[in-house]
Amino acid sequence: MTNIAVIYKKEDQLIAGTAQQVIKELKKMGYTINQARAKFAIVLGGDGTILRAARLLAKSRVPILGIHLGGLGFSSEIELHDLVETLEKIKRGKYTIDERTMIEAHVGGKTLVALNDIVISNSGIARVIKLEIKGLAEYVSDGLIFSTATGSTAYNLSAGGPILTPDSDSMVISAICPHSITVRPIVLKRPITAVLTKGKQAILTADGQQMVNLHERQKIRIQRSKLKTRFIRLSGYDFFLRVKEAFGFGPSI
Repeated sequence: MTNIAVIYKKEDQLIAGTAQQVIKELKKMGYTINQARAKFAIVLGGDGTILRAARLLAKSRVPILGIHLGGLGFSSEIELHDLVETLEKIKRGKYTIDERTMIEAHVGGKTLVALNDIVISNSGIARVIKLEIKGLAEYVSDGLIFSTATGSTAYNLSAGGPILTPDSDSMVISAICPHSITVRPIVLKRPITAVLTKGKQAILTADGQQMVNLHERQKIRIQRSKLKTRFIRLSGYDFFLRVKEAFGFGPSI
């Protein structure tokens, strides 16, 4: 029998009910639900659930099969009705592993890891913060987004940042509403050290799900993580086709 994990948003009654039905069917098919020994994980929900699963599974290197049940579902691989056929393909080895770079922030003795992005912003009334990136620039803005290639199609894209292909191990720094028309996103690979020079209610978030309060003059080190998120991909995966379908990228004239 094959051990697998099933991860879903338990707070959502509809998704939780669907997940329980899926688990019953999987057991009938001979699968054992055991996250500790799982060969792969089925993740039911939207991109937020996949981001949570990515952090849970990164150290164990368990690959993720995303089933779209939530909102946009950009990172999901299949729809629910494709599950049985997909499991047969996995049994026959008809899939590839798509490894994605993760990012981590070291601050106040803590390490936060993210698949999409690390964001430093103000938690209170809309006021600017000032951040100095050592050896690079000083930003006056509503915040900064430090994005991976995977996260480049998320908050970074909304802030006017560039799209990176999934195989890139670079990081994008994009300012949120900068107070200068000359500020542009920067793509780099090296670790950076940021200093919060102004921002009494500033916070740092990882994938919008983990949070650390910051204080003025605090240093934050942000770098590429050694951990990877691994996705199960079926034949025919086309990144730019997905971007076009999700965001209308490159419409025909």
